[in-house]
Amino acid sequence: MADIESRPSRRRYFLGICALIAVVFIWVSSSFAMNSIFGEQNYDKPFLVTYLNTATFSFYLIPLLFKRRRKDVFSPEEYAKLIMHEDPTTSYQTTNNNAESSSRRSSLSSEGSRNDTQRSTLIVSDEEQLPSSSSRLNTIETIRLSLTFCILWFCANYSTNASLAYTSVGSSTILSSTSGLFTLAIGALFRVEKVTLIRIAAVAVSFGGVVLVSYSDHESANKKPNEQATAEMIEASAPLIGDFLALTGAFFYGCYTTLLKYRIGDESRINMPLFFGFVGAFNVLMLWPILPILHWLGLETFELPHGGILWTTLLLNAFIGTFVSDYLWLLSMLMTSPLVVTLGISLTIPLALMGDILFKHIIPNLQYAAGAVLVLAGFFAVNVATLSEVENRAIYADREIIPQDDDTSTAIERAPNNNNEQQESPTLSLSR
Repeated sequence: MADIESRPSRRRYFLGICALIAVVFIWVSSSFAMNSIFGEQNYDKPFLVTYLNTATFSFYLIPLLFKRRRKDVFSPEEYAKLIMHEDPTTSYQTTNNNAESSSRRSSLSSEGSRNDTQRSTLIVSDEEQLPSSSSRLNTIETIRLSLTFCILWFCANYSTNASLAYTSVGSSTILSSTSGLFTLAIGALFRVEKVTLIRIAAVAVSFGGVVLVSYSDHESANKKPNEQATAEMIEASAPLIGDFLALTGAFFYGCYTTLLKYRIGDESRINMPLFFGFVGAFNVLMLWPILPILHWLGLETFELPHGGILWTTLLLNAFIGTFVSDYLWLLSMLMTSPLVVTLGISLTIPLALMGDILFKHIIPNLQYAAGAVLVLAGFFAVNVATLSEVENRAIYADREIIPQDDDTSTAIERAPNNNNEQQESPTLSLSR
């Protein structure tokens, strides 16, 4: 029975891992596109590029316009029935009413048995404490969450992109990888993540792998200087500012990842297209005044993309690298955990390593390869720990399901309730 109940949880978890792997592939491709935009095509506009990428989220609101037209097609009476049928609150109330009716019938049928009455009370009490997956976020709650998320998301992405203008790529990568530490710390604070020895070791191993890879890149650049490396050294005129921006981006990433898991919990509780649609709308409406301010201060000169190749690269990167990938990222995070997704994104390092070997014919040194192996080891370790917790929760949930077959009877063991003894918590035992 426990194995049957754990199959949906395992299937859901592995679907989340598949979505995460797709995100890793998309983000690696997007990184090549960003390098082409900022480097080869000489369009160093991190704020404008991030603004355009986030604005694509607003296209998720387009299907709502067709849903709005459906109101004009149906009569008011038919549309009212349709809304009542689709209202999650109504569904939730109906579910509660059915549960109460079932509990009432169970109490009446077991009126002569004191143990059965206690069992029924225990089941109802446990169900009230568990969060219901049918309690979906309504439209107002989704809009408020989108408003909070859009600010954190934009700050994280812009800080990471802007850090590359002040510090080296190696330093930015190392500090950005501390998002795993922030995710574990903030997740433990909000009880989204459990701090275990395996998780701490996985974060440390993954972080060590990123440090090795970044240090290897730095050593390679020093041994073989070229014009690009010289340009990067010239641009890194304020490394402290760049390091601070990279660290800020990692902190905001840990914040919004944990926030979404804490507020949503399960992917069935939120309308994700509606959520991302308002994220894009809020970014378009709230952040455009910053563009002329940056232009006036001379921090980022406003300039539209020039040439068809640049426009094509920007649009493809916006729709695939942001519009599609962030939807899959959120789905993966809700199906697994924030820490799994955070460490999983570090898989871009070994994937980029494979791309360099296959397409650029660049053979990495031993230090780089060892760092990539450590990143994979950290990701594997945290997945083993998280998957074990998923199976344990499924087994625990299975024990709370009381069979109602004729051949199955349920007994409950309770400690003696004397005046001088403290009553212990009841425990369930199944006998066949």
